[in-house]
This record gives sequence, C-alpha cells and structure tokens, in this order.
Amino acid sequence: MRIVFIGNERECAGFRLGGAEAVIVNGKEEFKAKVDQLIHDEDVGILVIPDRYYKTFLPFSEKLKRKAKPVVVFVPSFDGIHLKRDLKEFLYGVLGIG
Repeated sequence: MRIVFIGNERECAGFRLGGAEAVIVNGKEEFKAKVDQLIHDEDVGILVIPDRYYKTFLPFSEKLKRKAKPVVVFVPSFDGIHLKRDLKEFLYGVLGIG
C-alpha cells in the first residue's frame, strides 16, 4: 500500500522527507488528471491532498463512495488555510480529541 501526496513542489518536498510518495502538479487541470489516475491505482492506500484542492476534488468523491481505498485526507495548504481550520483543529478532528 502506498501513501501518495499530490501538491506543488514545495509541499511535496516535505512529504518526501516523511517517506511518502509525492506527485507534483501545477494547476487544477493537471491535479484532476493525476487524481483520476491515482484513485484507480489499486496500490494507492492513502491519498493526501492540500485543502486548496478541496472543491476541485469534489467530483471525484462520488467515485470513491463505493470504494474502500484510497482513503483521502486533506491537509492545510502552505499558502493558507482554505477550509478555515488551523492545523491544531485539523489534528484534533483526525485524532478524535478536543
């Protein structure tokens, strides 16, 4: 099972240091093409996406409702918080504490 992060070059560098595979995209159209490819890859277990792509990702969420994997996790973007949640609040939600 692979953990794959999809984002810009700066964001990908950090995830690579953490041991995740990283896919660099430059723009929404390239993001859509890569996500479509990754959600059909049976070896991808977790797909990590910066929250600035949340609205761009929504059409794919319907395809994933009937699949157990990949699990999709949105993380705060380096360029700001797009889902109006700070990192502390995000981690509380993921870990179930707070």
